[in-house]
Amino acid sequence: MTAVTTVLLDLDRTLCEYRHSGEELLAAAFERAGVEQFCAREDVGAVADEVPTAESDVEFYTLCLAAAAERCGRAVAREDCAAVARAYEGAVDHANVRYRPGAETTLAALRDEYALGLVTNGARATQERKLDALVFATPERGVKPDPYPFERALDALDAAPAEAVHVGDSLHADVAGANAMGLRSAWVSHGESNAGGSGGASDGPTPTHTLDSLADLRAAALKS
Repeated sequence: MTAVTTVLLDLDRTLCEYRHSGEELLAAAFERAGVEQFCAREDVGAVADEVPTAESDVEFYTLCLAAAAERCGRAVAREDCAAVARAYEGAVDHANVRYRPGAETTLAALRDEYALGLVTNGARATQERKLDALVFATPERGVKPDPYPFERALDALDAAPAEAVHVGDSLHADVAGANAMGLRSAWVSHGESNAGGSGGASDGPTPTHTLDSLADLRAAALKS
């Protein structure tokens, strides 16, 4: 097997997470929008990988809320979903993030030995508040699992798919996209099973490696 020279990483829930509680923010958004709460944060997370590509964070949240309402068996007007989405986006501080467990030390350990790239589906204005240099996937060119963001990252790092591993928490976006491109895939499960959770599905794509956290990356995916 070709040795790994390049590591591509997802951002949200892989490298970093918000310091504030998503459940509290969602409840506050419903209250601010004047809409009775029809779903929980876990319902939104469960459908996030299933919604169509969005042009903005507000549109993405609107689609997620509509899908979550359907999942919960609630008939909710699109304008109510949009109102909650706008309130939620207005309350989120995208700069108020912290490293996921193991992420900071893992990045420091990898920096001198591997070429590192970040591939994120998040909106540019949102993600630039979290990190300085990113590879952005855009709706007009293709977002993960589309090949475009992976191809762009590999081209920028002058790497071949066979010598790269992509690390992320979404089976749908990260693992499926990496597998289709011929990269090794490392799924950060955060202790979830392959049968559910964020991006999970019992019939979903199979990752090359499954990690409980980024701290497991070096031993599990880079020395095999």
